[in-house]
Amino acid sequence: MIALNKGLQRKTLATFRHYRVPLVVELLPGDVIRLREHKRRYAVSISIHDLYAELVRRDAARKRMQKFNARRARAKQRKS
Repeated sequence: MIALNKGLQRKTLATFRHYRVPLVVELLPGDVIRLREHKRRYAVSISIHDLYAELVRRDAARKRMQKFNARRARAKQRKS
């Protein structure tokens, strides 16, 4: 692996929702990801560690909801 010493920018292939412009993804030193619309100055940033923690939390919540819905469906079948 190579350490990130200077910023790296890439443009997405797909456009962003109804805005119809691609997003620019920047990897910055200090383990930060920044996103912005192409040709716009406003950007949002998040630490890679915070992003990872958020995605793990969302995945766990999604799995809990799937289990809950499966249990609900089984209980509904038993009543019928």
